[in-house]
Amino acid sequence: MEEKGLYEFLDEIGLSKRKADIYIYLSKKGVQKAQSVATHLGIDRAQTYRLLRSLKQKGVVEETIESPTRYLAIPIEKLIETYLKDRRSEINNLESEKTKIIDYFKSISKKEIETPMARFQIIPGRNGIYSKILQMVEESKKEVSQITTNLGVIQEDTFGLFDRIIDIAEEKKDIKFKILANISRENLKTIKNLLKRISNNTNNIQWRHAIVASSYYPRFIIKDNEEILLYVSSKDDQIISNKEDNGLWVASKMFVSTLKASFNEIWNNAVDINDRITELETGTPIEKTIIIKDPTKAQKKIVKIIKETKNEIILILSSVGINRLLKDNLFKEYSNKDIKIRIMAPIDLDNLNAAQELSKLYKIKHVSISYLTMMIVDRQHLFIFKAPPLNEKINVPFYLTNMFYTNDKKYVERTNQLLEDIWKRGTYLSDIGAVSSMEKFNVTVSDSDSISEIIKIIIKNNVRSVLVTKNNQTIGIIDQKDILTKIIKENKDPNKINANEVMSVPILTINSDESVIAALKTIKEKKIPRLAVMKDGKFVAMLSS
Repeated sequence: MEEKGLYEFLDEIGLSKRKADIYIYLSKKGVQKAQSVATHLGIDRAQTYRLLRSLKQKGVVEETIESPTRYLAIPIEKLIETYLKDRRSEINNLESEKTKIIDYFKSISKKEIETPMARFQIIPGRNGIYSKILQMVEESKKEVSQITTNLGVIQEDTFGLFDRIIDIAEEKKDIKFKILANISRENLKTIKNLLKRISNNTNNIQWRHAIVASSYYPRFIIKDNEEILLYVSSKDDQIISNKEDNGLWVASKMFVSTLKASFNEIWNNAVDINDRITELETGTPIEKTIIIKDPTKAQKKIVKIIKETKNEIILILSSVGINRLLKDNLFKEYSNKDIKIRIMAPIDLDNLNAAQELSKLYKIKHVSISYLTMMIVDRQHLFIFKAPPLNEKINVPFYLTNMFYTNDKKYVERTNQLLEDIWKRGTYLSDIGAVSSMEKFNVTVSDSDSISEIIKIIIKNNVRSVLVTKNNQTIGIIDQKDILTKIIKENKDPNKINANEVMSVPILTINSDESVIAALKTIKEKKIPRLAVMKDGKFVAMLSS
């Protein structure tokens, strides 16, 4: 074929002489700047830019993502295929010339681009977008990953995209198809009909449910991790030819890999399609157990569940968690409502004031120790939080990195029983007695006993402290710290030192019917290390700061 024939073809598909000159020049020279095109073809620079924009809109020319922008002609094969799809009535006339045009074009085209370039193309109109998607699906060799909305499922099914995907998946078993869709009551019938079409031996097409709330959410499809098409619908309709829709096709490994990572994260947290269908048909929530690594996403999950609370929240916190909860009170707006909120934590000098303030809003109980921070909402949702690293300071009640969440009924019920049991064993701040919250001291020594004898007694009874008595009256206390600091550290002979030389005195006393709050306040106000609890003149227990 002569060059005249090529110009006739380009004119037939709507390219003027100037536009055809630019297309052929780019085909011969490869990627070029607009300035180079203008110089070599003798066209005004401003006119050159207008012509290139027009060629790009027609899908004849693509531009690179760089500055300054460079342009390249699309392969003649793709140009012809697009033309054939848009003008089916003229396909017979074009087919007779197709081979000659391709042969001549290949003889003058630059065979390859020296360096890989990021490319993109604007695709106007819904019909053009779905045609491009179909082309990507048909040309795929390894994997197709797609995310679409509630409305998108219906639109793409109307176009026949999913039918074609199912056909290709059955024909080419080595291509994997992953489809993330927002499955709702509106598109449930469509989804079920599509699933009926998938044969039992077709294992290379997978569907999952992910919440993509808005029809304006950018949908996208990734082909072979090499190119991606992002597209948005402007209207909630099923009209295929809607010209207001726009798509952006990008061939850039960096860009594609970024969105593929986002897709994979959503995919890993998505719901099996059959579970979602069951949920919609029966109204039973999907049971899932996940680890939410991102603190921001974990916070959103907590807030969402708390806002949906109908009956009660029960949680167990660490000692420092009480202070954090006072500063960042997640439940404050529910304190005057019918929602029952119960909180458990070890109460000590450091969190006493915070616990008292919170007790004005919620039911709070003192528990001896908290190994895990947990929260259950309405006996349906369980959150478990890790302890923060020692070198990391946080100001929120919970450490949100790698948060565990489940709504598995059996798991939640068992944990709820555990927390209920701990709650029963705990004590309200206003009612807690000094005796009930303290370790009982039932090991005594005489004030004349040597320290070496006392060490043996401590080891034998596996205790930290012993009471020192004289004439059956408690006069002091000796603990392991006393022995370490007053004997071992000073290199004294424990065989030559008696209890009355080491014991801690004096001991301040309170009555056993006084609350632990009063006891802790006494310790704090008088700045004393220990507080003995006496009843009827006899020692009952010891509270340490």
